[in-house]
This record gives sequence, structure tokens and C-alpha cells, in this order.
Amino acid sequence: MGSAARTVFLRLLLVGLFIGGYVTVWRPVRDWTSAHVMAPLLAEVDTPRARQYVVSGAPARAVEIRPATGSTPVAGMAAPTGVLFVIGSVFLLALYPTRLYWVYLGLYQWLLGGLMLGALAIGIGWADWGFTVFDLLETDIYRGTSLGLPLLFAWLESRSENTESEPTTSS
Repeated sequence: MGSAARTVFLRLLLVGLFIGGYVTVWRPVRDWTSAHVMAPLLAEVDTPRARQYVVSGAPARAVEIRPATGSTPVAGMAAPTGVLFVIGSVFLLALYPTRLYWVYLGLYQWLLGGLMLGALAIGIGWADWGFTVFDLLETDIYRGTSLGLPLLFAWLESRSENTESEPTTSS
């Protein structure tokens, strides 16, 4: 097997292992996190305002917040590292199999997920602007940067490769 074929095989193997691990291990972990960590944390908010909301961890993949008197959700949040993580990680693993960029992407999404959870807690317990901040973080920031961050990593890597390959000149 030639060097190029070995490289392609290695990349395909890593992508396959990643997708297999994601589907068999990580998705159940995300479901459990939503139902047994995120939903109970939000349900613990105990203020007079919080009594007007019901927090549900079902369906397992998402937390839903509904008014106590209605059925239309006010907000809902899935645990981070979903499909946008898979898309970005497969891209990064295919291009840079020896770099941990996909791990950095996951850590970034969990950090942002913590901020979104905090915004939901503020919305449930204290002020409507918490739901507004959550919506901004979820739609514009999380989705946009989750797709943009892998491209930023690729751009930084290409700049790094170009800098290393340029000969140095001394005056």
C-alpha cells in the first residue's frame, strides 16, 4: 500500500471510528445529560417567577421549558455536540487527523452550552431577557460559530503550513 493510500485509509478509519463512537456512545451520553443533568438543574430554580414554568427532560435529547398553563414551549435546548459537532469534526478529522481540533470544537460547544443553560435559568427564574440571550446564543452564536470554527482552524493551519515552508531571508 502506497503512502497516499495509507493516508487516505487512516483518515477514513478515523472518521469511521469517530462516527461509530458518536452514534453508539456519545449520543446516549448526550441524551442522559439532557434528561438527568440539564433538566434537573433548570428545575431547581426556585423563585416566584419560576413557578410559572415547567421544565421537562423528555424527549430525552432536549430540555423543554413550557408555561405552567400552556403547551407551547417557551424555549428548548439540546445538549451540545450534536449534528453541527459531527459535521465539523468529520471535516477536521479528514483534513487534520493528527490534530485535536475536533476536541477543541467539542469543548467550545460545551462552554457555550453552559452559557446557554445559564441564560435559560435566568429566563426561568428572574427575567425575560434570559430567554432572549439564550435565543441569540443558540441561533446566531452557537450555530454560526460551530460551522465557522472548523473553517477557522483550517485557515490557521494553512497559514501555519505556509509560514513553515517559506524560506527565511536575512538582510
